Amino acid sequence: MIGIYGANGFIGRHLVRRLAESGIPARAVSRKFEADFIRGLAGKTEFVQADFRQALDMASTLQDLSTVVQLVSTSSPGMKNDHAIADIAENVVPHVQFLESCIKAGVKRYIFLSSGGTVYGPGAVIPTPETNPTNPINSHGLTKLVVEKYIQMHGHVSGLEYIILRVANPFGPGQMFRKGQGLIPAILDHWRKNLPIRIFGEGTALRDYIYIDDLIDAVASAILLPGSPRLVLNIGSGEVRSVMEVVETIEDVTGHRFEREYVDTRKTDVDVASLDISMAMKLLNWSPKTRFHDGIRRTIDI
Repeated sequence: MIGIYGANGFIGRHLVRRLAESGIPARAVSRKFEADFIRGLAGKTEFVQADFRQALDMASTLQDLSTVVQLVSTSSPGMKNDHAIADIAENVVPHVQFLESCIKAGVKRYIFLSSGGTVYGPGAVIPTPETNPTNPINSHGLTKLVVEKYIQMHGHVSGLEYIILRVANPFGPGQMFRKGQGLIPAILDHWRKNLPIRIFGEGTALRDYIYIDDLIDAVASAILLPGSPRLVLNIGSGEVRSVMEVVETIEDVTGHRFEREYVDTRKTDVDVASLDISMAMKLLNWSPKTRFHDGIRRTIDI
């Protein structure tokens, strides 16, 4: 049985559907679920409503789970460092408690989605391998890195198998716009509302954007990987593009020309976030397949 925590989020919903389609038993755990989501997977997936911040609630969901996929996060790079204490309280402490519960419950494998765009920080080798030093300059990346270290500690001390996936910027159908998180959903939200878009600096910052199906392929490969892995892997498209390139691609697909508002860059953002995904391609027998333009079209058409 595979436990998906944060199952009602963008990535979680896609992963739960994939496991159900593949006939893999899964327990989907989240604070809440839409009725349509549950109805569409009735009889294929076990749904449990529980709050990740409540340690006892979480402990009760772990019975009979062999693998846990942890997707829960309440912070984002766009929050900068304005809420660091709350970030620690919500995105470090509950995760450490949950890890301890997993060990006690006998969970064998722990898969954690970390941040490929923020854990490395400025001055990283381009493209950045997993061996590059980690020097995050925003709280989101720092809390992700702290959780990574606790997972690795339990791998050494408790024998926990783990695969930490440092993921680029995912996008695709069903992604809801949240302020401060995700360039593509923000632009699409403004397109639907016919609003101008805000661009930091001159829009030259380079990022990797991975289509959701390619990300789910990687997570599924991590779940099924044989052996007793203890890995940290970058997951992305293997390409970078500037903010302006993203805007222009969306304009090309939609036929809409955005009004642009230019603002100062944020000190908590790096200029380039480019991931070397060669290790994941080799060890997971995985590769991204979706061209960026095609991914944008699918995101808008569905």
